[in-house]
Amino acid sequence: MRYYESLYIVNPNYEQSKIDQAMKTVSDKVSEYGFNVINHFVWGKKRLAYNIQEHKYGSYVLMHFETNSVENLEQFERFMVLEKSIVRNQTVLLDEKPEKKSEKERPAEEEKTNRSKDDSKESVRSTSKHKPTEEPTDSEEESTDSEEESTEDKPTEEPTDSEEDKEEK
Repeated sequence: MRYYESLYIVNPNYEQSKIDQAMKTVSDKVSEYGFNVINHFVWGKKRLAYNIQEHKYGSYVLMHFETNSVENLEQFERFMVLEKSIVRNQTVLLDEKPEKKSEKERPAEEEKTNRSKDDSKESVRSTSKHKPTEEPTDSEEESTDSEEESTEDKPTEEPTDSEEDKEEK
């Protein structure tokens, strides 16, 4: 048995019902070619690395499937390229069978991921709030050191000045 992962990007202007329709079309075509779908879920809308068909964003969909033969894989790839709702796609061969994930488990994982991202953002925010107060402290220490150096220099200069004053008197 061979396992594949297909990641495709759907037009970002589509609402959820239209994305679901595109997913159903892909699932039907996969079944028609004799592949068995293991996972098929939406990753969400994300910013693209570069514009594709004048789109800055895309709705990412991930699908895992398995098959015994590779005969229809080229036809599946051609279907994905010709499908109007799909902006880009990529299918890769997997080394081992992917874990089955249900739709119920998926939002819980996203919430955990989003929470950890929010926590990390909050820690960055709190760190950045404290940084400005720390920086002046560091620079104050540096200025204090430079002041100490300058005060140490000054006493040596002052006696020299005072000696000159004494000689003049």
